[in-house]
Amino acid sequence: MIQPQTIALATTDIQLHQKIKEGLYQADCHLVLIATVEEAIQAMDTGLSRLFLIDTKLGVEKVLKLCEVLRDNDSRQVGIIAIIDGYTDLVGQLMDASVDDVLVSPFTVFSLLARVGAQSKRISTAEQLAFKVRDSWMLIEITSKLVGTGDLLDSLYDMISILSAELHADRGSVVLVRPEGDLGLVIASSDDAEIQDLIINLDGYPEIKSVVETGSPLIVSDVSDSKVLHSVLPKLKSVSVKSIALFPIVEEDNVLGVIFLRYSDQREMFHQRELVFCQTVANATAIALRNHEITESLHKKDQQIKRVQSEAQNRLAALQPYEDFFNGAVDGMVVISDSGVVVFINPEGAAILGHTVQEIKGVPFFNMLPTSQIANFESLIEQSERGRRVSIDLEITTEGEGPALQKIVSTSAALLGTEGMTLLTMRDVTEERMTARQLVEAQEQLIKSEKQAAIMEVAGAAAHELNQPLTAVLTSVAMFKRVLHDSEGHTTRLLNAMEQEVDRMTSIVRKLAKLTEYTTKDYVGQSKIIDLERSSGEEAEEENS
Repeated sequence: MIQPQTIALATTDIQLHQKIKEGLYQADCHLVLIATVEEAIQAMDTGLSRLFLIDTKLGVEKVLKLCEVLRDNDSRQVGIIAIIDGYTDLVGQLMDASVDDVLVSPFTVFSLLARVGAQSKRISTAEQLAFKVRDSWMLIEITSKLVGTGDLLDSLYDMISILSAELHADRGSVVLVRPEGDLGLVIASSDDAEIQDLIINLDGYPEIKSVVETGSPLIVSDVSDSKVLHSVLPKLKSVSVKSIALFPIVEEDNVLGVIFLRYSDQREMFHQRELVFCQTVANATAIALRNHEITESLHKKDQQIKRVQSEAQNRLAALQPYEDFFNGAVDGMVVISDSGVVVFINPEGAAILGHTVQEIKGVPFFNMLPTSQIANFESLIEQSERGRRVSIDLEITTEGEGPALQKIVSTSAALLGTEGMTLLTMRDVTEERMTARQLVEAQEQLIKSEKQAAIMEVAGAAAHELNQPLTAVLTSVAMFKRVLHDSEGHTTRLLNAMEQEVDRMTSIVRKLAKLTEYTTKDYVGQSKIIDLERSSGEEAEEENS
Protein backbone atom coordinates (compact mmCIF):
# COMPACT_ATOMS: atom_id res chain seq x y z
CA MET A 1 0.00 0.00 0.00
CA ILE A 2 1.44 3.38 -1.02
CA GLN A 3 1.32 5.89 1.82
CA PRO A 4 1.98 9.62 1.73
CA GLN A 5 4.74 10.65 4.06
CA THR A 6 2.58 13.09 6.04
CA ILE A 7 -1.21 13.30 6.50
CA ALA A 8 -2.98 16.45 7.72
CA LEU A 9 -5.88 16.22 10.18
CA ALA A 10 -8.30 19.13 10.71
CA THR A 11 -10.06 18.67 14.05
CA THR A 12 -10.40 20.05 17.55
CA ASP A 13 -11.30 16.65 19.03
CA ILE A 14 -8.34 15.49 21.12
CA GLN A 15 -9.57 11.87 21.37
CA LEU A 16 -10.09 11.64 17.59
CA HIS A 17 -6.62 13.09 17.04
CA GLN A 18 -5.02 10.51 19.35
CA LYS A 19 -6.90 7.59 17.78
CA ILE A 20 -5.91 8.53 14.22
CA LYS A 21 -2.33 9.23 15.28
CA GLU A 22 -1.99 5.75 16.82
CA GLY A 23 -3.61 4.11 13.77
CA LEU A 24 -1.36 5.88 11.25
CA TYR A 25 1.74 5.15 13.31
CA GLN A 26 1.23 1.45 12.52
CA ALA A 27 1.45 2.29 8.79
CA ASP A 28 4.61 4.38 9.28
CA CYS A 29 2.74 7.61 8.47
CA HIS A 30 3.22 10.99 10.12
CA LEU A 31 0.26 13.07 11.26
CA VAL A 32 0.18 16.88 11.39
CA LEU A 33 -2.67 18.72 13.10
CA ILE A 34 -4.21 21.78 11.41
CA ALA A 35 -6.90 24.03 12.83
CA THR A 36 -7.43 26.78 10.26
CA VAL A 37 -7.94 27.22 6.53
CA GLU A 38 -4.61 29.09 6.35
CA GLU A 39 -2.75 26.15 7.91
CA ALA A 40 -4.33 23.80 5.37
CA ILE A 41 -3.23 26.02 2.48
CA GLN A 42 0.29 26.22 3.87
CA ALA A 43 0.51 22.43 4.29
CA MET A 44 -0.63 21.96 0.69
CA ASP A 45 1.49 24.71 -0.94
CA THR A 46 4.69 23.65 0.83
CA GLY A 47 4.15 20.00 -0.12
CA LEU A 48 3.99 19.00 3.54
CA SER A 49 0.83 16.97 2.94
CA ARG A 50 -1.24 15.77 -0.01
CA LEU A 51 -3.93 13.90 1.96
CA PHE A 52 -6.31 15.70 4.32
CA LEU A 53 -8.66 14.20 6.96
CA ILE A 54 -11.40 16.71 7.89
CA ASP A 55 -13.60 16.31 10.98
CA THR A 56 -17.14 17.52 10.17
CA LYS A 57 -17.62 18.48 13.83
CA LEU A 58 -15.70 21.66 12.90
CA GLY A 59 -18.94 22.91 11.36
CA VAL A 60 -20.46 22.69 7.89
CA GLU A 61 -19.32 26.16 6.79
CA LYS A 62 -15.69 25.62 7.81
CA VAL A 63 -15.59 22.09 6.33
CA LEU A 64 -16.95 23.29 2.99
CA LYS A 65 -14.50 26.20 2.98
CA LEU A 66 -11.58 23.81 3.55
CA CYS A 67 -12.74 21.61 0.68
CA GLU A 68 -13.08 24.65 -1.58
CA VAL A 69 -9.55 26.00 -1.02
CA LEU A 70 -7.99 22.55 -1.35
CA ARG A 71 -9.79 21.89 -4.65
CA ASP A 72 -8.85 25.31 -6.03
CA ASN A 73 -5.20 24.22 -6.17
CA ASP A 74 -4.26 23.05 -9.68
CA SER A 75 -0.54 22.43 -9.15
CA ARG A 76 -0.80 19.42 -6.79
CA GLN A 77 -2.90 16.28 -6.50
CA VAL A 78 -4.69 16.20 -3.12
CA GLY A 79 -7.07 13.78 -1.42
CA ILE A 80 -9.86 14.69 1.03
CA ILE A 81 -11.48 12.24 3.46
CA ALA A 82 -14.35 13.59 5.57
CA ILE A 83 -15.00 12.09 9.03
CA ILE A 84 -18.72 12.05 9.95
CA ASP A 85 -20.75 10.62 12.83
CA GLY A 86 -23.38 9.02 10.60
CA TYR A 87 -25.03 9.15 7.20
CA THR A 88 -26.89 12.46 7.20
CA ASP A 89 -27.84 15.11 4.66
CA LEU A 90 -24.28 16.44 5.10
CA VAL A 91 -23.01 13.57 2.92
CA GLY A 92 -24.65 15.10 -0.15
CA GLN A 93 -23.04 18.47 0.51
CA LEU A 94 -19.64 16.80 0.98
CA MET A 95 -20.00 14.97 -2.33
CA ASP A 96 -20.88 18.27 -4.01
CA ALA A 97 -17.68 19.69 -2.46
CA SER A 98 -15.66 16.93 -4.23
CA VAL A 99 -14.74 14.98 -1.10
CA ASP A 100 -12.93 11.81 -2.20
CA ASP A 101 -14.14 9.52 0.59
CA VAL A 102 -16.12 9.46 3.83
CA LEU A 103 -15.05 7.76 7.08
CA VAL A 104 -17.96 7.06 9.47
CA SER A 105 -17.20 7.34 13.17
CA PRO A 106 -16.77 5.24 15.19
CA PHE A 107 -14.37 3.46 12.87
CA THR A 108 -11.78 0.71 13.15
CA VAL A 109 -8.05 1.18 12.46
CA PHE A 110 -8.40 -1.20 9.51
CA SER A 111 -11.13 1.01 7.98
CA LEU A 112 -8.95 4.12 8.49
CA LEU A 113 -5.87 2.56 6.89
CA ALA A 114 -7.87 1.12 4.00
CA ARG A 115 -9.28 4.51 3.04
CA VAL A 116 -5.95 6.30 3.54
CA GLY A 117 -4.18 3.65 1.46
CA ALA A 118 -6.73 3.89 -1.36
CA GLN A 119 -6.45 7.67 -1.55
CA SER A 120 -2.64 7.55 -1.39
CA LYS A 121 -2.57 5.12 -4.30
CA ARG A 122 -5.03 7.29 -6.24
CA ILE A 123 -2.90 10.40 -5.68
CA SER A 124 0.28 8.60 -6.76
CA THR A 125 -1.39 7.23 -9.89
CA ALA A 126 -2.83 10.63 -10.75
CA GLU A 127 0.58 12.29 -10.34
CA GLN A 128 2.27 9.72 -12.56
CA LEU A 129 -0.42 10.21 -15.18
CA ALA A 130 0.00 13.99 -14.96
CA PHE A 131 3.76 13.64 -15.44
CA LYS A 132 3.24 11.37 -18.44
CA VAL A 133 0.79 13.82 -20.00
CA ARG A 134 3.19 16.72 -19.35
CA ASP A 135 6.14 14.78 -20.76
CA SER A 136 4.12 13.75 -23.80
CA TRP A 137 3.11 17.31 -24.62
CA MET A 138 6.67 18.50 -24.14
CA LEU A 139 8.02 15.73 -26.39
CA ILE A 140 5.47 16.71 -29.01
CA GLU A 141 6.64 20.31 -28.78
CA ILE A 142 10.32 19.36 -29.01
CA THR A 143 9.94 16.85 -31.85
CA SER A 144 7.77 19.27 -33.84
CA LYS A 145 10.66 21.72 -33.72
CA LEU A 146 13.27 19.09 -34.64
CA VAL A 147 11.37 17.70 -37.64
CA GLY A 148 10.07 21.07 -38.86
CA THR A 149 11.19 22.84 -42.01
CA GLY A 150 13.02 25.61 -40.15
CA ASP A 151 16.74 25.90 -39.44
CA LEU A 152 17.79 22.82 -37.45
CA LEU A 153 20.46 24.66 -35.47
CA ASP A 154 17.84 27.13 -34.21
CA SER A 155 15.52 24.20 -33.44
CA LEU A 156 18.27 22.49 -31.46
CA TYR A 157 18.75 25.69 -29.46
CA ASP A 158 15.01 25.77 -28.69
CA MET A 159 15.09 22.08 -27.75
CA ILE A 160 18.06 22.36 -25.36
CA SER A 161 16.60 25.51 -23.80
CA ILE A 162 13.29 23.73 -23.08
CA LEU A 163 15.09 20.66 -21.72
CA SER A 164 17.39 22.72 -19.48
CA ALA A 165 14.46 24.67 -18.05
CA GLU A 166 12.40 21.50 -17.42
CA LEU A 167 15.27 19.79 -15.56
CA HIS A 168 16.44 23.02 -13.85
CA ALA A 169 19.93 22.83 -15.41
CA ASP A 170 22.11 25.95 -15.44
CA ARG A 171 23.41 25.11 -18.89
CA GLY A 172 22.54 22.56 -21.55
CA SER A 173 24.52 21.82 -24.72
CA VAL A 174 24.31 19.61 -27.80
CA VAL A 175 27.80 18.36 -28.68
CA LEU A 176 28.58 16.29 -31.78
CA VAL A 177 31.71 14.11 -31.82
CA ARG A 178 34.00 13.11 -34.68
CA PRO A 179 34.29 9.36 -35.32
CA GLU A 180 37.94 9.57 -34.26
CA GLY A 181 36.80 10.85 -30.85
CA ASP A 182 39.37 13.64 -30.67
CA LEU A 183 37.29 16.76 -31.38
CA GLY A 184 33.78 17.86 -30.57
CA LEU A 185 31.51 20.48 -32.10
CA VAL A 186 29.08 22.40 -29.88
CA ILE A 187 26.11 23.14 -32.16
CA ALA A 188 23.66 24.47 -29.54
CA SER A 189 23.92 25.89 -26.02
CA SER A 190 21.03 27.05 -23.87
CA ASP A 191 22.91 30.10 -22.53
CA ASP A 192 24.00 31.51 -25.92
CA ALA A 193 21.92 31.31 -29.10
CA GLU A 194 24.95 32.36 -31.18
CA ILE A 195 26.96 29.21 -30.40
CA GLN A 196 26.51 26.85 -33.39
CA ASP A 197 29.99 25.67 -34.43
CA LEU A 198 32.33 25.85 -31.43
CA ILE A 199 35.18 23.33 -31.78
CA ILE A 200 36.43 21.75 -28.53
CA ASN A 201 39.30 19.38 -27.81
CA LEU A 202 37.83 16.29 -26.12
CA ASP A 203 41.03 15.74 -24.13
CA GLY A 204 39.56 18.33 -21.79
CA TYR A 205 36.16 16.57 -21.61
CA PRO A 206 36.64 13.02 -20.29
CA GLU A 207 32.92 12.81 -19.45
CA ILE A 208 32.01 13.12 -23.15
CA LYS A 209 34.64 10.52 -24.08
CA SER A 210 33.18 8.15 -21.49
CA VAL A 211 29.64 8.42 -22.91
CA VAL A 212 30.93 8.00 -26.48
CA GLU A 213 32.87 4.86 -25.50
CA THR A 214 30.07 3.22 -23.47
CA GLY A 215 27.04 4.51 -25.36
CA SER A 216 25.26 4.90 -22.01
CA PRO A 217 24.10 7.96 -20.04
CA LEU A 218 26.46 9.37 -17.41
CA ILE A 219 24.94 10.90 -14.27
CA VAL A 220 27.36 12.42 -11.71
CA SER A 221 25.69 13.92 -8.63
CA ASP A 222 29.00 15.06 -7.09
CA VAL A 223 31.80 15.89 -9.56
CA SER A 224 34.40 15.93 -6.75
CA ASP A 225 33.74 12.21 -6.13
CA SER A 226 34.05 10.98 -9.74
CA LYS A 227 37.03 9.07 -11.12
CA VAL A 228 36.02 10.03 -14.66
CA LEU A 229 36.28 13.76 -13.86
CA HIS A 230 39.37 13.65 -11.66
CA SER A 231 41.68 15.18 -14.29
CA VAL A 232 39.39 18.17 -14.95
CA LEU A 233 38.09 18.72 -11.41
CA PRO A 234 39.96 22.06 -10.90
CA LYS A 235 38.42 23.43 -14.10
CA LEU A 236 34.90 22.32 -13.09
CA LYS A 237 35.31 23.91 -9.65
CA SER A 238 36.48 27.18 -11.21
CA VAL A 239 33.21 27.43 -13.17
CA SER A 240 31.08 26.24 -10.20
CA VAL A 241 29.88 22.93 -11.70
CA LYS A 242 28.77 20.45 -9.02
CA SER A 243 26.60 17.95 -10.95
CA ILE A 244 26.42 16.83 -14.58
CA ALA A 245 24.23 14.61 -16.74
CA LEU A 246 25.05 13.37 -20.26
CA PHE A 247 22.82 11.40 -22.64
CA PRO A 248 24.17 9.81 -25.84
CA ILE A 249 22.79 10.77 -29.25
CA VAL A 250 22.84 7.37 -30.95
CA GLU A 251 22.19 6.35 -34.57
CA GLU A 252 22.47 2.64 -35.42
CA ASP A 253 24.87 1.91 -32.54
CA ASN A 254 27.02 4.92 -33.49
CA VAL A 255 27.27 7.71 -30.91
CA LEU A 256 26.96 10.97 -32.86
CA GLY A 257 27.30 13.14 -29.78
CA VAL A 258 25.76 13.95 -26.41
CA ILE A 259 23.19 16.11 -24.70
CA PHE A 260 25.16 17.71 -21.86
CA LEU A 261 23.50 19.23 -18.73
CA ARG A 262 25.44 21.13 -16.04
CA TYR A 263 24.30 22.15 -12.54
CA SER A 264 25.88 24.74 -10.22
CA ASP A 265 23.95 23.27 -7.27
CA GLN A 266 24.44 19.61 -6.40
CA ARG A 267 21.58 17.44 -7.66
CA GLU A 268 21.09 14.31 -5.58
CA MET A 269 19.28 12.08 -8.06
CA PHE A 270 17.30 11.83 -11.31
CA HIS A 271 13.88 10.20 -11.30
CA GLN A 272 13.33 7.36 -13.73
CA ARG A 273 10.84 9.42 -15.76
CA GLU A 274 13.45 12.17 -16.14
CA LEU A 275 16.06 9.72 -17.40
CA VAL A 276 13.61 8.23 -19.89
CA PHE A 277 12.49 11.68 -21.00
CA CYS A 278 16.06 12.93 -21.63
CA GLN A 279 17.07 9.81 -23.54
CA THR A 280 13.93 10.06 -25.65
CA VAL A 281 14.86 13.64 -26.55
CA ALA A 282 18.40 12.47 -27.40
CA ASN A 283 16.97 9.78 -29.70
CA ALA A 284 14.71 12.33 -31.39
CA THR A 285 17.76 14.56 -31.89
CA ALA A 286 19.58 11.67 -33.60
CA ILE A 287 16.67 11.17 -36.02
CA ALA A 288 16.56 14.89 -36.79
CA LEU A 289 20.30 14.99 -37.48
CA ARG A 290 20.07 11.99 -39.77
CA ASN A 291 17.18 13.37 -41.80
CA HIS A 292 18.36 16.94 -42.10
CA GLU A 293 20.74 18.66 -44.48
CA ILE A 294 23.00 19.43 -41.54
CA THR A 295 24.45 15.95 -41.89
CA GLU A 296 26.02 16.98 -45.18
CA SER A 297 27.28 20.27 -43.77
CA LEU A 298 28.79 18.44 -40.82
CA HIS A 299 30.45 16.06 -43.25
CA LYS A 300 31.96 19.06 -45.02
CA LYS A 301 33.05 20.45 -41.69
CA ASP A 302 34.70 17.13 -40.88
CA GLN A 303 36.53 17.20 -44.20
CA GLN A 304 37.68 20.71 -43.47
CA ILE A 305 39.01 19.64 -40.07
CA LYS A 306 40.84 16.75 -41.69
CA ARG A 307 42.43 19.11 -44.23
CA VAL A 308 43.50 21.47 -41.48
CA GLN A 309 44.98 18.59 -39.50
CA SER A 310 46.75 17.28 -42.60
CA GLU A 311 48.22 20.69 -43.26
CA ALA A 312 49.23 20.92 -39.60
CA GLN A 313 51.05 17.57 -39.86
CA ASN A 314 52.93 18.77 -42.94
CA ARG A 315 53.88 21.99 -41.24
CA LEU A 316 54.99 20.15 -38.12
CA ALA A 317 57.35 18.15 -40.31
CA ALA A 318 58.86 21.44 -41.51
CA LEU A 319 59.28 22.52 -37.86
CA GLN A 320 61.07 19.31 -36.84
CA PRO A 321 64.62 20.77 -37.10
CA TYR A 322 63.64 23.57 -34.68
CA GLU A 323 61.69 21.47 -32.19
CA ASP A 324 64.55 20.91 -29.74
CA PHE A 325 65.39 24.61 -29.82
CA PHE A 326 61.77 25.64 -29.21
CA ASN A 327 61.30 23.11 -26.39
CA GLY A 328 64.47 24.29 -24.65
CA ALA A 329 63.68 28.00 -24.98
CA VAL A 330 63.19 30.03 -21.81
CA ASP A 331 60.37 32.01 -23.44
CA GLY A 332 57.06 30.59 -24.61
CA MET A 333 57.12 29.67 -28.31
CA VAL A 334 53.90 29.22 -30.29
CA VAL A 335 53.54 28.49 -34.00
CA ILE A 336 50.14 29.25 -35.54
CA SER A 337 48.89 28.55 -39.07
CA ASP A 338 47.54 31.19 -41.44
CA SER A 339 44.04 30.35 -40.11
CA GLY A 340 45.10 31.07 -36.51
CA VAL A 341 45.20 27.42 -35.33
CA VAL A 342 48.00 26.42 -32.95
CA VAL A 343 50.33 24.07 -34.82
CA PHE A 344 53.05 23.87 -32.17
CA ILE A 345 53.59 25.15 -28.62
CA ASN A 346 56.47 24.46 -26.26
CA PRO A 347 55.94 23.55 -22.58
CA GLU A 348 56.83 27.07 -21.39
CA GLY A 349 54.18 28.60 -23.67
CA ALA A 350 51.55 26.15 -22.42
CA ALA A 351 52.47 26.97 -18.81
CA ILE A 352 52.11 30.71 -19.48
CA LEU A 353 48.62 30.16 -20.94
CA GLY A 354 47.62 27.88 -18.07
CA HIS A 355 46.86 24.76 -20.14
CA THR A 356 48.60 21.59 -21.24
CA VAL A 357 50.23 21.23 -24.64
CA GLN A 358 47.56 18.69 -25.68
CA GLU A 359 44.72 21.08 -24.76
CA ILE A 360 46.11 23.92 -26.90
CA LYS A 361 47.35 22.15 -30.05
CA GLY A 362 44.78 22.22 -32.84
CA VAL A 363 42.75 24.98 -31.16
CA PRO A 364 42.46 28.57 -32.53
CA PHE A 365 44.81 30.84 -30.57
CA PHE A 366 41.97 33.34 -30.20
CA ASN A 367 40.29 30.88 -27.78
CA MET A 368 43.13 31.51 -25.32
CA LEU A 369 42.49 35.27 -25.19
CA PRO A 370 39.81 37.40 -23.53
CA THR A 371 37.57 39.25 -25.99
CA SER A 372 39.12 42.59 -24.97
CA GLN A 373 42.58 41.44 -26.15
CA ILE A 374 41.67 40.07 -29.60
CA ALA A 375 41.94 43.47 -31.33
CA ASN A 376 45.47 43.95 -29.89
CA PHE A 377 46.50 40.49 -31.09
CA GLU A 378 45.11 41.11 -34.58
CA SER A 379 47.11 44.34 -34.73
CA LEU A 380 50.26 42.43 -33.75
CA ILE A 381 49.73 39.88 -36.54
CA GLU A 382 49.07 42.66 -39.06
CA GLN A 383 52.31 44.41 -38.09
CA SER A 384 54.29 41.16 -38.41
CA GLU A 385 52.85 40.53 -41.90
CA ARG A 386 54.22 43.95 -42.89
CA GLY A 387 57.65 42.92 -41.70
CA ARG A 388 57.61 45.07 -38.57
CA ARG A 389 59.09 43.62 -35.41
CA VAL A 390 56.88 44.87 -32.56
CA SER A 391 55.92 43.62 -29.12
CA ILE A 392 52.67 44.13 -27.21
CA ASP A 393 51.38 43.25 -23.76
CA LEU A 394 48.42 40.87 -23.70
CA GLU A 395 46.36 40.62 -20.52
CA ILE A 396 45.11 37.05 -20.04
CA THR A 397 43.38 35.07 -17.30
CA THR A 398 44.55 31.56 -16.48
CA GLU A 399 42.65 28.92 -14.50
CA GLY A 400 44.25 26.29 -12.33
CA GLU A 401 43.73 24.47 -9.06
CA GLY A 402 43.66 27.78 -7.19
CA PRO A 403 41.86 31.03 -8.01
CA ALA A 404 42.06 32.53 -11.52
CA LEU A 405 45.30 34.46 -12.16
CA GLN A 406 45.66 37.70 -14.11
CA LYS A 407 48.81 37.74 -16.23
CA ILE A 408 50.54 40.28 -18.45
CA VAL A 409 52.28 38.49 -21.33
CA SER A 410 54.74 40.36 -23.56
CA THR A 411 54.14 38.92 -27.05
CA SER A 412 55.96 39.43 -30.34
CA ALA A 413 55.23 37.89 -33.75
CA ALA A 414 57.28 37.07 -36.85
CA LEU A 415 56.61 35.18 -40.06
CA LEU A 416 58.11 31.70 -40.11
CA GLY A 417 59.20 30.26 -43.44
CA THR A 418 57.04 30.33 -46.55
CA GLU A 419 54.18 28.13 -45.30
CA GLY A 420 52.13 31.05 -43.97
CA MET A 421 52.99 30.21 -40.36
CA THR A 422 53.65 32.80 -37.64
CA LEU A 423 55.99 32.39 -34.66
CA LEU A 424 54.80 33.96 -31.42
CA THR A 425 57.31 34.59 -28.63
CA MET A 426 55.76 35.07 -25.20
CA ARG A 427 57.18 36.06 -21.84
CA ASP A 428 55.35 36.50 -18.53
CA VAL A 429 56.14 40.08 -17.47
CA THR A 430 53.49 40.41 -14.78
CA GLU A 431 56.01 40.98 -11.96
CA GLU A 432 58.15 43.31 -14.09
CA ARG A 433 55.16 45.49 -14.98
CA MET A 434 54.01 45.56 -11.37
CA THR A 435 57.53 46.51 -10.23
CA ALA A 436 57.72 49.27 -12.87
CA ARG A 437 54.35 50.60 -11.80
CA GLN A 438 55.43 50.61 -8.15
CA LEU A 439 58.68 52.38 -9.14
CA VAL A 440 56.75 55.13 -10.94
CA GLU A 441 54.47 55.55 -7.93
CA ALA A 442 57.52 55.71 -5.63
CA GLN A 443 59.16 58.35 -7.86
CA GLU A 444 55.97 60.43 -7.85
CA GLN A 445 55.82 60.18 -4.06
CA LEU A 446 59.49 61.19 -3.81
CA ILE A 447 58.92 64.24 -6.03
CA LYS A 448 55.94 65.19 -3.92
CA SER A 449 57.99 64.82 -0.74
CA GLU A 450 60.82 66.93 -2.20
CA LYS A 451 58.34 69.65 -3.21
CA GLN A 452 56.85 69.61 0.27
CA ALA A 453 60.28 69.83 1.90
CA ALA A 454 61.30 72.72 -0.39
CA ILE A 455 58.07 74.62 0.33
CA MET A 456 58.52 74.18 4.08
CA GLU A 457 62.15 75.38 3.87
CA VAL A 458 61.13 78.48 1.88
CA ALA A 459 58.23 79.12 4.25
CA GLY A 460 60.49 78.74 7.28
CA ALA A 461 63.05 81.16 5.86
CA ALA A 462 60.34 83.69 4.92
CA ALA A 463 58.78 83.45 8.36
CA HIS A 464 62.17 83.97 10.00
CA GLU A 465 63.11 86.99 7.86
CA LEU A 466 59.69 88.70 8.06
CA ASN A 467 59.09 88.18 11.76
CA GLN A 468 61.70 90.70 13.00
CA PRO A 469 60.64 93.75 10.90
CA LEU A 470 57.00 93.02 11.68
CA THR A 471 57.80 92.96 15.40
CA ALA A 472 59.59 96.31 15.06
CA VAL A 473 56.64 97.86 13.23
CA LEU A 474 54.20 96.66 15.88
CA THR A 475 56.40 98.07 18.63
CA SER A 476 56.64 101.46 16.87
CA VAL A 477 52.87 101.63 16.42
CA ALA A 478 52.33 100.91 20.11
CA MET A 479 54.80 103.67 21.09
CA PHE A 480 53.08 106.20 18.76
CA LYS A 481 49.71 105.45 20.35
CA ARG A 482 51.05 106.11 23.85
CA VAL A 483 52.64 109.42 22.79
CA LEU A 484 49.49 110.72 21.11
CA HIS A 485 46.76 112.13 23.36
CA ASP A 486 44.07 112.47 20.71
CA SER A 487 42.81 108.89 21.03
CA GLU A 488 39.68 109.72 19.05
CA GLY A 489 41.37 111.66 16.30
CA HIS A 490 42.24 110.81 12.72
CA THR A 491 45.86 109.90 13.52
CA THR A 492 44.80 107.30 16.05
CA ARG A 493 42.41 105.67 13.56
CA LEU A 494 45.24 105.40 11.02
CA LEU A 495 47.50 103.80 13.61
CA ASN A 496 44.75 101.31 14.53
CA ALA A 497 44.31 100.34 10.87
CA MET A 498 48.09 99.88 10.52
CA GLU A 499 48.10 97.70 13.64
CA GLN A 500 45.31 95.48 12.24
CA GLU A 501 47.12 94.96 8.94
CA VAL A 502 50.37 94.16 10.76
CA ASP A 503 48.46 91.59 12.89
CA ARG A 504 47.15 90.09 9.66
CA MET A 505 50.69 89.82 8.26
CA THR A 506 51.81 88.25 11.54
CA SER A 507 49.07 85.61 11.18
CA ILE A 508 50.29 84.83 7.66
CA VAL A 509 53.89 84.48 8.91
CA ARG A 510 52.66 82.12 11.66
CA LYS A 511 50.96 79.93 9.08
CA LEU A 512 54.12 79.86 6.97
CA ALA A 513 56.09 78.69 9.97
CA LYS A 514 53.60 75.84 10.62
CA LEU A 515 53.53 74.36 7.06
CA THR A 516 53.49 70.55 7.23
CA GLU A 517 52.25 69.53 3.76
CA TYR A 518 52.00 70.74 0.19
CA THR A 519 48.38 71.65 -0.56
CA THR A 520 47.25 74.10 -3.25
CA LYS A 521 44.08 75.95 -4.24
CA ASP A 522 42.87 77.62 -7.46
CA TYR A 523 43.99 81.20 -8.13
CA VAL A 524 43.62 83.54 -11.10
CA GLY A 525 43.04 81.71 -14.42
CA GLN A 526 44.70 78.27 -14.50
CA SER A 527 47.31 79.07 -11.84
CA LYS A 528 47.42 77.70 -8.29
CA ILE A 529 48.80 78.96 -4.99
CA ILE A 530 49.55 77.31 -1.66
CA ASP A 531 46.49 76.86 0.58
CA LEU A 532 47.99 78.17 3.87
CA GLU A 533 45.02 77.18 6.06
CA ARG A 534 45.03 73.50 4.95
CA SER A 535 48.82 73.21 4.63
CA SER A 536 49.43 74.62 8.14
CA GLY A 537 46.62 72.63 9.73
CA GLU A 538 44.88 75.76 11.08
CA GLU A 539 41.68 74.96 9.17
CA ALA A 540 41.30 71.70 11.13
CA GLU A 541 42.11 73.52 14.41
CA GLU A 542 39.34 76.08 13.73
CA GLU A 543 36.82 73.29 13.00
CA ASN A 544 37.71 71.46 16.24
CA SER A 545 37.60 74.60 18.38
